[in-house]
Amino acid sequence: MTGIDDRSEDQMAAAFAAAVYTPKQADKSVLSEFVTRLKVDQVSVAGILQESRLDPGDKTRTIDSVDISTGHRIPIKRPMSSDMDCGLDVANLVETSTILRDAIMAHPDLVVIEKFGDQEQKGEGLLDEIMQIIAEGIPLLIAVPEPALEIWRCQCGGLGAILPYTQDAMWDWWCGLSNG
Repeated sequence: MTGIDDRSEDQMAAAFAAAVYTPKQADKSVLSEFVTRLKVDQVSVAGILQESRLDPGDKTRTIDSVDISTGHRIPIKRPMSSDMDCGLDVANLVETSTILRDAIMAHPDLVVIEKFGDQEQKGEGLLDEIMQIIAEGIPLLIAVPEPALEIWRCQCGGLGAILPYTQDAMWDWWCGLSNG
């Protein structure tokens, strides 16, 4: 992965960043721990985290979108009868977009989104809300899978910071942005 060293100051100064994780990255709790730390510091943070769970009797995991502001959970991916089925609940994905529209209206200090997923990579899903957050100038931190980094860069015009998926990198970016 290329670093931000080869990027112009204008690109780095944009108020959004992609925290890039690898498919094999074991610790997916980094983003939620970052959000917890922000809340402890009284930062107004909104957006969506994802939580994976295995309910009793299920053989596959359910993924919920969790509203950072309220804790409201929306199941976006459910176990399916066939391994061929994705399980994405498009109706609930639409409900999830409401969380981001509410965040835009509230204009928090920071919006955090986990993640730039398959739907967003295809120009669908939550992409309109993500781009509106950027256009409104609301600081944004979004988790981006490494294989989708080039798609992300194209979607946002090559602007914004690219960070490793670590607490330190996220915190350094946030401190630099909030102090600027």
